[in-house]
This record gives sequence, C-alpha cells and structure tokens, in this order.
Amino acid sequence: MKRIFSLVLAAAMGISAAFLTACSQQKENGSGYFVEFSMSEGFQVDGQVLSASRRAALQEKIGGLLQEIEDEVSVEKEGGDVARINAAGQNEQVFVGQHTQELLRQSQTLYDLTGGAFSPALYTVSDLWGFTPRFAGRYSQSREEPSAEAIEQALALSDFSDISLSENGEVSKKTGGVQLDFGGIAKGYMSDRIFSLLQTEYPEGQFDGTISVMSNSLLFGMVEDGDTVRGYNMRIDNPRKLTTGVSEALFAVGLSDVAVSTSADTYRFYVYGGTIYKHILDASTGRPSDNGVISITTIVPLSVPYAGTWADALSTAGFCMPLRGALVFYDTLFEEYGIGAVVLTSDFRYYVTGNFTVLNRKDYAALTKPELEESTENIFTFTPLEEAPETVIACEQEQEYIRAVAELTEQL
Repeated sequence: MKRIFSLVLAAAMGISAAFLTACSQQKENGSGYFVEFSMSEGFQVDGQVLSASRRAALQEKIGGLLQEIEDEVSVEKEGGDVARINAAGQNEQVFVGQHTQELLRQSQTLYDLTGGAFSPALYTVSDLWGFTPRFAGRYSQSREEPSAEAIEQALALSDFSDISLSENGEVSKKTGGVQLDFGGIAKGYMSDRIFSLLQTEYPEGQFDGTISVMSNSLLFGMVEDGDTVRGYNMRIDNPRKLTTGVSEALFAVGLSDVAVSTSADTYRFYVYGGTIYKHILDASTGRPSDNGVISITTIVPLSVPYAGTWADALSTAGFCMPLRGALVFYDTLFEEYGIGAVVLTSDFRYYVTGNFTVLNRKDYAALTKPELEESTENIFTFTPLEEAPETVIACEQEQEYIRAVAELTEQL
C-alpha cells in the first residue's frame, strides 16, 4: 500500500508546477508548442465533425498561438515580457506585447473584483516559501516557515498596485523589486484565445466539443450520448484520493457553453508540523492559504467575456478568504454573472453556489449506472451555505491524509 501511495504522491508533486508558472510542465511535440492542450474527439462545427485535415490545421494554429503567448508571459522565458518586467528597476519603462497587456488588464479587474484575493504580484512571496521554479524537485521537502521579518519584507515587494500599464503598452513599477507571475491566470487566458481563434476560423459557427489547456476546460454546446443529446457531465477530482482510494469527489452534470477550472491543495505543497503548506498564497498575510478549503471548481458561462481567464483566477481566489466570505463572494458572482462554484473543505464537506447541478458519487451512480449505486460510497457531505462554519476544523480523515503525506514525503 505504501508503494501505491508513493506513486500517487509523486505524480501529484510532478504536475504541481502548472499552478505557479504560466507554462510549467512543458511538453514539446511535433507542432513545436510546449503548453499541453487537447481537443475532444469528434469536435463539431455546425453539426459536422471536423475532417482530419481541418482538425490538424486547427491544432497547428492553436499550437502556434500558445507558443506565442508563452514567449510573452512565461516567468521562465528569458527575454519575454514578464522576465523583462521582473528585471526592471524602479520607474523603468518596459514595452510589452498584446497578451501581456491584456493579462495585466484582466488581472486588474479580477484583483479589484476579489478585493485583492487574486494577485499576480506574489512571485517574491512564492520564492520565499520555496514554490518558484528554481525549487523544482524540492517543493515537497518539509521545511520550517520563513521568519515573520522575511515575510514582511517579501510582502513589501508584492503589491500589485505598484505596477502600471500605459495606453501605449509600457509597464512600469513604483517599487523595483515587485515581480509578476501570471501562473494563476494564464491557462485560462490561453483557453480564451483559443476560443477567439475558433470564432475567427468559423464566424457564427456553432461548436460542440471540449478544449482543455491543462487544468482549464471549455465545454461547447452539447454531447451526443447514444440516441440523446445532453450537457456535459464533468468529474470533480477528489483531492484526498491518496487515503480514500477514490478518484472522483463529485460530478457537475448538464453543463453547456461554460469555462471550468479547478484549483486544489494537491499541487506544489509540503507538510511540516502537521500542517499542509500549499502553493496558493494569501496576499493579505504573505502565507499559504489556511481557511480549510482544499479544492475549488468554478463554472463560468462563455457569455462572460474572458470566461476562461475568470474561471482560472476565481478558482484560487476563494482559498484566500474566510470560508463564509468565500461562499458569499461566489454567491454574489452567480447573481451578477451566472458564475457557479463547488468548494471542498478539510472537514470533508462540500458547498455549491449557483444553480448548477452537482451530484455526489452515489447519486451520480444512480443516474448513470444504477447497478452500482448500492456499492458506491460518498466521500464528501453536502452542506447548505448557511450552515458553513466560521472556522473549518479538519476531521480525522483529513488528519489521516496529512500523516500519510508527511510519511511519504520523507521517503521521496
């Protein structure tokens, strides 16, 4: 059993880089791009499956687009926009490309919308905690917390309001040490740009199928299921698979024309003193988020401009709010934009905002495979929003998970 746990944990640690750099976990293929993306088999335009030649041509264009974005915004790309901004001194002007400009504009909108819970200016804090690319291969190593003085100094270099973008595309910083990282938003932005490319290639076209950029997905139209046509059924992964042995936590069903993104505490983290230190950092404290949330999935209608970008950023923002505040925030987003959220917590409860249908494992089995309903067990318990606790107390199952991870990381 320990060997199985070790393999699962090593796999989780291996894909952790996706959340802090725009294009980490890069994988080169024949098209010459590095960011992983996928298009569903049988992707349709106006009710017709794309031919092999059109599909190949479209994938090549998408690959070129993603490479173009990566060249501008990856924190690790020498000579790229973000690298030059981060290296710039106080009030030095850095001219940047269209993708960097748009990411800065969207970041400002989302920074304001979340009250600062989402910020792309936490690279210095992230580096302090050992979550930037230079620590690759060592993210899971148990270690003491940085000193309060070091955290305070890092926070002083992590104020997004210190960064300005002029109308002609020049970026400057009030504080030279402030550094950007679009890792919490770039994957969603890439999916939005793919959507724009599809609309350019097929004006007024109706799309049916899915496109994913790593942990972000766009679900277009409907899916054919035998003789019926229905919305998409999307699995929400179980962040506690390590000790429960179950891959799925919940299922969102009947989704159509939405962007979906999930953030969880199973990527780039370590355990020290019985506490999980996750890569998602709270801009108000300079520390890893610690509100009892272990996973957030956001569902954003494609009618919302930059739906993928918003889904990406909003799926992390709730980690940096008190649980009740996060649920109120997501509830407000539904009222204003139709955005939904599914929040899992360390007391093995789950909460749903919006009118999306989210089923537990047992109910989903009853819907899709009735013969398995009786043998299927739920992992998380549904809890109404009004019953959310002020402070989340980790349950024994969570403590078991933390102990298992701590033991295994000592062996890696």
